[in-house]
Amino acid sequence: MADAIDELVSRSKDHEELRAFHTFHRNNPAVFDFLVREIQLRIEQGFEAFSYHSLWEYARWKLEMDMGPGGTFLMNDHATPYFGRALVIIHPEFNGRCEFRHSLADELFGTELEPVKGDTYARRLQWADGISLERGWRPSKPHVPNLAVRRRPDLH
Repeated sequence: MADAIDELVSRSKDHEELRAFHTFHRNNPAVFDFLVREIQLRIEQGFEAFSYHSLWEYARWKLEMDMGPGGTFLMNDHATPYFGRALVIIHPEFNGRCEFRHSLADELFGTELEPVKGDTYARRLQWADGISLERGWRPSKPHVPNLAVRRRPDLH
């Protein structure tokens, strides 16, 4: 069954890295759900922004820990800009809350960074034609994270 990322990829330019991102997502949909849920939890707790790089490394750590010492969970850093952009394209409520740098992913997804406006931490992502993510293309079925895939709470 097609999901929001399948739709996003189908409307994007074909490229080897994009295909690798898509294959990884199809094999590991819990990664996208994990990332979305963690951002939602952070926002619910009053945080205005998040570091996508830190979130990616945290996801790598937590998902591998959940597998246990016998499992291997590989998350390629080359997928990072694709996941980051897919997150804010599919969940535009996250737009402007994390920092992006120029990437090939923008060309492939048809996005660009908005022009710099003042002294802001995070530039927003927009469609390459200048339309905001909120007013542009939307997946036919909104993404809702699978909450049945819950990890154990952190114990420190």
